[in-house]
Amino acid sequence: MPDRVLRVYSGRNRPDLGPIYRLFEGYTDTKVEVEMIYHLDVERRLLDERGDPRADVLVTNSQVAVEAVRETGIFEPYRAEVARGYDEWLRAPDYAWLSFTAWPRSAMINPRVLPDVAVWPTTVEGLADPRLRGKISMATTNEETTVSQWSSIRAAKGDDYAWGLVDRLLANGLRTYESNKATREGLIADRNAVALVNSSNYHVFLMEGNAVREAWLDQEPGGLGTCCEAHVVALVKGAKHGDAARAFIDFLLSAEIQTLLARMFGETPVNPRAITGPVRPLAEIRRTPASLAKITALRDSTRAHLTKKGFAPPARD
Repeated sequence: MPDRVLRVYSGRNRPDLGPIYRLFEGYTDTKVEVEMIYHLDVERRLLDERGDPRADVLVTNSQVAVEAVRETGIFEPYRAEVARGYDEWLRAPDYAWLSFTAWPRSAMINPRVLPDVAVWPTTVEGLADPRLRGKISMATTNEETTVSQWSSIRAAKGDDYAWGLVDRLLANGLRTYESNKATREGLIADRNAVALVNSSNYHVFLMEGNAVREAWLDQEPGGLGTCCEAHVVALVKGAKHGDAARAFIDFLLSAEIQTLLARMFGETPVNPRAITGPVRPLAEIRRTPASLAKITALRDSTRAHLTKKGFAPPARD
């Protein structure tokens, strides 16, 4: 048994990063101990333990969630070599957290319901088209990406537009599901036409053998763009195995592992030297023009408003 140890708190529980942890063990003779924690609880766990940290590294699925607690000082800034070349939105201002794959939002299409590419939506606004009544879907506020997407729309176009769009989608029969996984499964099981998901959901679902297609929304010049959240990694302040933690972060951000994550899970690399394969490169995605600081500031009020509007899992028979 190796003497080196790395303790990971993971708010990212699906897809499981187990193969990456095993590779790190094999290459470095470091035993990786992972505790899976519900993603909405993992930052609170670190806050509760900051006097005597048990984890060395946090791995989770939202920039906004970690940015919201960054100023508490629970993370130790780490200027990883790859991250020094990042665009600013892919890291904390002080390098306290770093993105390791992006979560661009796209539309997953059920071609049995929408066989004609010419009528596929090209904008989020287009989901309010009466031709799609009762056949559009997205996850509830259980998913941070849902909250971040609407916060980014608020930041870019104002509350009147954002909340008006929510009302138009609800009036058009928007269906909500408890998770992105349930949303993609409902695309087939419930014969929905369009599911707003993270692009990696499309790739995973396709590789499971489901006949689905992908459409990118609001990509025209000057358009709204798409929300891009990200999976993040952060060094815990006071980590007992700091050297192993920094080595793991470097490993996770390497071109080799970024290429592997694109291949296995359809995730969007943030290392420009990675091979993206069928995954759209980050440089070719038009993002919604909204700062992470503004999106983070709107997080709680966005969640509250969406909850008030009924963004809860639908009743099932």
